[in-house]
Amino acid sequence: MNLGLKLERNLKLGFKLDLRLDMDLWVKWNEDTFRSAEEAFHNRFKTEEDCEQFIYQLKWPDGFSCPRCKHKQAYVIRSRRLPLYECRSCRHQTSLIAGTVMEGSRTPLLKWFLAFHLMSRTDRGTNAVQLSSRIHVTYKTAWSILRKIRQALSQADNMQPLSGIVRGGTTLYRPFNTAKSIMNHYPEQRPLIVAASLGRKSEPQQVKIKTVLPHDMKQSSIYRSARHHFIEQQVSTEADDVVIETERFRFPRIPSLQKYIRQARAWINRTYNGIGPKYLQHYLDEFCFRLNLQIHHAPIFDQMAHACVRTFNKESLS
Repeated sequence: MNLGLKLERNLKLGFKLDLRLDMDLWVKWNEDTFRSAEEAFHNRFKTEEDCEQFIYQLKWPDGFSCPRCKHKQAYVIRSRRLPLYECRSCRHQTSLIAGTVMEGSRTPLLKWFLAFHLMSRTDRGTNAVQLSSRIHVTYKTAWSILRKIRQALSQADNMQPLSGIVRGGTTLYRPFNTAKSIMNHYPEQRPLIVAASLGRKSEPQQVKIKTVLPHDMKQSSIYRSARHHFIEQQVSTEADDVVIETERFRFPRIPSLQKYIRQARAWINRTYNGIGPKYLQHYLDEFCFRLNLQIHHAPIFDQMAHACVRTFNKESLS
C-alpha cells in the first residue's frame, strides 16, 4: 500500500501504533515524496534559460509590459548574463530580475530556483548551512538568499487577509534551549496570536501566526490593543464573524489549529535551533505560507516563485 495512503488510513481509523514506527513511516514517506519532487525539479529546470523563461511568464504573463510607460513591445539585449528589455516607445531598459528577490544578485538563477525548491519542502524547509552546502555558495550568500525569500513570503502573507468566519487565540513561543530564569520566566518567550479562516466543518482554510508587537504587551501579558491591531492588519473588513481571544492566553478549541502551532514550534526549533525575536515573524510567515498551500493542495514551489517575482518590495527588506 502507498505510504501516504497507509498513514491516512491509520489516522482515519484511529490506529494507535508505536510512535517510533509511525515516525519511521512518516520520515520514509517524506523522503520518497522529496526524492520524486527533486527529480521533477531537475527535469523542469535544467538550464539558466529554463529559469529565464519561467521568470518571464511570471513577470509578464500577458507579454512584455514596460514598467514606465506600459508599452507592449521591447528590444531584447543579450550582451549581459541576463537579457535586458528596452522599451520600443520610451527606451527604458529593464532587467528580467528587476523588482524581484533576485535583483542585484550575481548568483545563477538555477541556484536561486534550487533554494525555492528546498524551501518549498513541507517537512523541513532548509537553513543557511544546508543551503550553502547544496548550492555551493558562502554561508553569508545563503543566509541573504533565504532572508529575501522569507521577506517576500511575509509580504505575500500580509496581502491575504483572513475572511469569512475567523477564530483565534494566543499562545507562547520560546526556543527549546531557553533556560528558565528566576520566577519561572523564560526571557526569550514571545506571545503569538494564532488565527484562522474556518470552512464549513470548522476546519482552518487559511492560518496566520503573528508575533505580538512590543507596545501591545508587557513581559508576557498581552494588552487588548493587540487584538485590535491584529484584526486591523490581518483580517478582512468584510469578514463575517471574528473572535480573537487575547485574555489569559485563551485558545479556541480547534484541534487542527492547535496541531499547526505545535508543528510550527517543532519545525523552527528542529531546523534552526530556535529563533530570536528579530526574525521570528519571517519564519512563522514561511511556515504559514507552506501550510496554507498544503491545505488546498496547491503547488508550493510555483506559488513561492510567484511571490518572489511579482510581490517583492525590496524597500521593506529588514
